[in-house]
Amino acid sequence: MNYEIRKIKNEYYIYSKSSKILTPSKNPLKTKSEKHAKILIREIKKRLKLDSHSILNLTLFSRNLSKIDKIEISKKIFEVLENDYVLFRNFNDKLLIKDMNNKFGAFIKDFSLEFNLPLQVQTGFITKVKNKNDKFANWLENLDNDRFTALFKLASISDSIILSYFFIKKKIRCKRFFKLVNIEYNYQQQRWGLLDEHKESDNYFLKAIQNINLFLKITNNL
Repeated sequence: MNYEIRKIKNEYYIYSKSSKILTPSKNPLKTKSEKHAKILIREIKKRLKLDSHSILNLTLFSRNLSKIDKIEISKKIFEVLENDYVLFRNFNDKLLIKDMNNKFGAFIKDFSLEFNLPLQVQTGFITKVKNKNDKFANWLENLDNDRFTALFKLASISDSIILSYFFIKKKIRCKRFFKLVNIEYNYQQQRWGLLDEHKESDNYFLKAIQNINLFLKITNNL
């Protein structure tokens, strides 16, 4: 099947057989850059729709978002924040706890100051940390669909809104993000070794992060 890109009022639409390609919600599949549109056509031809972190799926997710969708997803984002990975130390390994405190401390402090949230590191198995506040809710509400998508997808694979926030703010790069969200996992690998199935999982995880990073770049013309 042949596809073409048509520029209409500074936006790029993808056509097939003279008709606009639509998302599942019947919105036109459009981009802000020709580069983005070309990547979408390439991935459509490769049938990458099944990969939830392909540029195609990230774009479809973003273009499908309605106001109601964003409200419901925002609830899930707050649930992740209430149980944010960087805040919990549910184990007794002093070396691992020290490493996590050293690597996460600055992020916790900066996020707390940015949104006026009294975040604290939690030890032991306790109930949720109540972190919802208006300042973070307003920031979330004002995110464009692309950044909102990136934040949600990152948080879904990392269990950390805090690290995902600094990623989309370009304070953390891909490989560092990968290492930070896998501190416990990597610590166990060093002790017990890395199995082949773990390598495959690691590769997919890193590729997902890299795809989200590329999505952020091409949707913001960086």
